[in-house]
Amino acid sequence: MHKVIIDSDWGGDVLQLTSILAARSDQYEILGATVTFGNASLAQNVLNAGAMLKLMHLDEQVPYFAGAVAPSGQNSPPEGDCAHGKTGLGNAVVQHSTVPPANQHAVDFILEQVEKAPEKAITLIATAPLTNIANAIRQAPVVMAKLKEIRIMGGCVQPLNGYRVDAQNNRLSENIIERYGNITEHAEFNFQQAPHDAATVMGSSIPLALFPMDCTHQMTLTPSRQAKLKSVFATRPDLCKQLLDLMTGPSHIDERKFGIDSTLHDAHTTLSMVSPRLYTGTRGVISVSVAPDEPYHGRSTLIKKANGPHWIAGKITNPEEAYDHLLDAMRHVLVKI
Repeated sequence: MHKVIIDSDWGGDVLQLTSILAARSDQYEILGATVTFGNASLAQNVLNAGAMLKLMHLDEQVPYFAGAVAPSGQNSPPEGDCAHGKTGLGNAVVQHSTVPPANQHAVDFILEQVEKAPEKAITLIATAPLTNIANAIRQAPVVMAKLKEIRIMGGCVQPLNGYRVDAQNNRLSENIIERYGNITEHAEFNFQQAPHDAATVMGSSIPLALFPMDCTHQMTLTPSRQAKLKSVFATRPDLCKQLLDLMTGPSHIDERKFGIDSTLHDAHTTLSMVSPRLYTGTRGVISVSVAPDEPYHGRSTLIKKANGPHWIAGKITNPEEAYDHLLDAMRHVLVKI
């Protein structure tokens, strides 16, 4: 049985990646859900975690834990881009769980679970600013070295075609530019929000698998994929609307900045666990710019090395098959087949 902890800001993307594992409960045990700031405040994301777990019928099985309210050394989170709206759930209306979050801090929970588990028994999934994980590494590096690996959605190592926008995300022109990020032209959201924490995690000796934007942008919620979802959930129109609202949350920003449909970012961290043949990648070393006064704040850079400590996903060999796996998992978990 593979043991997993999921650390995130717990929106619709996290429901997707969790469904992949929950649909295979005979193979994967989700030990807990740890929560951080990110697409919304920590307090909102804790509510969202309970709601997402409830939607998957997991809130009485999987405990959830509040963690970082802001990047290490800061009292409040940096300004975001509201890609998923003020609640972090787009336009979705969901029921909050009646099961409260656990009293234990997220970092303490992570360290407790890793310390008592056998060596290389736990995989940590991380799809938000990396503050909880960085703090755990700083607090107990020897304990965290016991992890099997950390699987991260974050960064961007190859340029993406996009557009320059103003502060309100209006395109300044139709000229194509190279973008290395979504929140800025040079940085992906998770790394840009807490670059010192991302640098700490990248600089650890823990095995890492990174799923950067240039990989995740290969699977978007196209009209034909929306039609598939509507077909799969045709008997549950209420649930179908919730899912579409959750999954299309960033559609406005993705269209304005990249000219694409909503990107399905986080699911690749777990899709690649159950179907590794769908992904190719390279080994190397990822670094993160931490300079606060330059436009490259939070930018990630890859130096390829055959024996490098990081595996970086590059290509999704069959995005349609990957999406079908995701749909099947969500159907299995959400309607309890």
